[in-house]
Amino acid sequence: MIRALLISFLLLPTIVLADQHTIRLAIATSIENSGLLKHLLNSFNSDKKYNIDLQVVGSGKALRLGRSGDVDLIWVHSPQAEQKFINDGHSLEYQTVMKNNFVIIGPKNDPAKITQAKNVIEAFKRIAKQESTFFSRGDDSGTHKKEIALWSKTNINPIGEDWYIETGSGMAQTIQDAQSENAYMLCDQATFLVKENNKLTTLLKDSVNLFNPYSIILIKNKSTQNQKASRLLYEWLTSEKGRAEIENFKYNGHQLFSPITIN
Repeated sequence: MIRALLISFLLLPTIVLADQHTIRLAIATSIENSGLLKHLLNSFNSDKKYNIDLQVVGSGKALRLGRSGDVDLIWVHSPQAEQKFINDGHSLEYQTVMKNNFVIIGPKNDPAKITQAKNVIEAFKRIAKQESTFFSRGDDSGTHKKEIALWSKTNINPIGEDWYIETGSGMAQTIQDAQSENAYMLCDQATFLVKENNKLTTLLKDSVNLFNPYSIILIKNKSTQNQKASRLLYEWLTSEKGRAEIENFKYNGHQLFSPITIN
């Protein structure tokens, strides 16, 4: 018994040390799908000092994980939901660090003629009027929340219509599903560039209505066991060094994200 207790005592510092070097991180799917996260973590964690406990999920689920204390850092793109999360007292630190844009992709022959639309609201109306197949993530992600907000501005409720299909999947899978049906969908420009294909194309951009900011939130948890390591990653990502790495990340010559500062 004494020997067993001694072994347990000797092992305890190692267990605590491992926990102190673990970063429990939840991120929006587009950050991982685009390859940006791997690029950033390779720079931040070049000495492999930290264990990254990663969950790649929609922004809605990432925020829920933050509320329940199952992660210590989240990186999401759902501004209204983020603000509620902060107002509810779940954040220690919060900063918007980068942006890209949503786009509407679709068939090259563009049956709904959305390339002739003056903005995304008109484009959605054209898709609904034509009853052209439209794929939605339907997963409470930042992209899904943005899409629903845009539909509300058209005064059209597409849910339940035969031409409107909810996948319940992440961005990359929904793009693949839309390709298989030659359908329209809303997606972030970075993921579509990385998942390039010959069937669908970018049909509409709208810098005013399709602005897509990404924010990092350091979670306020009762347990502070992993907080030190998570704060170090938060501070690195929001630093000049982290922003430079975001700006320098490119795919086939395309800059996928641009650093910004909004508090």
